[in-house]
Amino acid sequence: MAPDERTRLVADRRSLKAGSGAALRDEARAVAAASAPVVATYLLQFSFNFASLVVVGRIGADELAAAALANMALVVGVFSPGIGLASALDTLCASAFAASPDRTLVGFHLQRALVAAGGYLALVLPALWRLEPILVAVGQDARVARLCGAYVRVQLLAAAPWLGFECVKRFLQGQGIMHASTCVLLAALPAHLAGSWLLVWSPAVGIGFLGAAAANAVTCWLALGGLVLYVRRSRARRAWGGWTPRALRAMPQYLRLALPAVVMLCAEWWILDLLALAASYLGSATLAAQSIAINSLTVLYQVPDGLSVAVCNRVGRLLGQARPRRARLAAWLGIALGAATGVAALAAALAVGGWWGRVYSSDPAVVAAVARIAPVCAVFQMLDSANSVGCGVLRALGRQAAGARINFAAYYVLGFPLGLYLTYGAPAMGVAGLWVGIAAGVGLAVALQLLVCARTRWPAEAARCRAQVAADRLLA
Repeated sequence: MAPDERTRLVADRRSLKAGSGAALRDEARAVAAASAPVVATYLLQFSFNFASLVVVGRIGADELAAAALANMALVVGVFSPGIGLASALDTLCASAFAASPDRTLVGFHLQRALVAAGGYLALVLPALWRLEPILVAVGQDARVARLCGAYVRVQLLAAAPWLGFECVKRFLQGQGIMHASTCVLLAALPAHLAGSWLLVWSPAVGIGFLGAAAANAVTCWLALGGLVLYVRRSRARRAWGGWTPRALRAMPQYLRLALPAVVMLCAEWWILDLLALAASYLGSATLAAQSIAINSLTVLYQVPDGLSVAVCNRVGRLLGQARPRRARLAAWLGIALGAATGVAALAAALAVGGWWGRVYSSDPAVVAAVARIAPVCAVFQMLDSANSVGCGVLRALGRQAAGARINFAAYYVLGFPLGLYLTYGAPAMGVAGLWVGIAAGVGLAVALQLLVCARTRWPAEAARCRAQVAADRLLA
């Protein structure tokens, strides 16, 4: 162990012994200050797509179904794998910014993320461009398939800037700059709302159904441009060392961390689409109720998801600074805050579950179905909030592979099969059985994450983190 690292470890230990209550308050303030803008960013990102669906829904039922199907295809095929590839930056950028005297190492990691996301997009682009015949081949209605294929082709114009935005956003968050993406998205929101109306409904420039997709594309390019402009005009530009071919040669090392992150993220995101598919065989009212529940839970999920990113960056920076005891405190505090947000979501869902369906539908059968599944959905959301922050801690530790194994086992080995049995097997619980099964799976994931955190040797993790930063400097 280097002398400066030993000195930091001793100072870290003494500071916690001298005032553990003060340390806890300091960490709570640091996590809260970082979480607020990140949560706002995630809510704003979700609102763009929500606004587009609202606009499209007023055109017709087929158009709404096609837009929803297109968004599902893009989430499954582009955004969840692409964001998974970018999420390796949550591990690399925070520790590099804290541990490396050469700040351009953060920019080197950004380059590798952009290459990985761009390469993946080029790989899946041909299949998504010809989505219509694929949908027809699997039995989708011909008109909905045609509308969906056209919507996806226009939406693909938004894929590259959106993934670029995700990478640059994490580049900034790794430097402790959490507010920039929030400000950029706040500035872009009025333009998105105005553009959606103009491109869909305006007699002069409106193009109807496809206008919503075009507005999304314009907004994504504006958001990326705004964030890049911020980097160029702020202190963050010092972490950008310019393009270098060494980033290409160092891609294998990046992918060893990024590919498990893809599995970890996709396992969590794709399960909701599988739940919707499984509910589709129970009747239209049940499917509508399931869609309402998934949409509502997705909104609630933005809070623990933003907290997860903030905790990940905080723990990563503390490990890079050789402050393992403080990193452990931040990790456990983040998990506790995640559980607290889950309890708040549980209380909210139980309070409004009886009438929440009326916000979306006037059909009494749909409203009753939402009321029946609301309690178990609330339990799922409580557990998933803790799970989200636990995943953030695993990313900070560079344990994406462990997170991938945990999520895959929890969702696809236990949760989804159990849900299918409870729904369609002897218990015959209906759609509530799907949520009971997946809640059991998430509960297993949380238990395993807590076990990993409890068994983590934090001083060794701090040393490993700094050793990894030193190795990355040689690659750069």
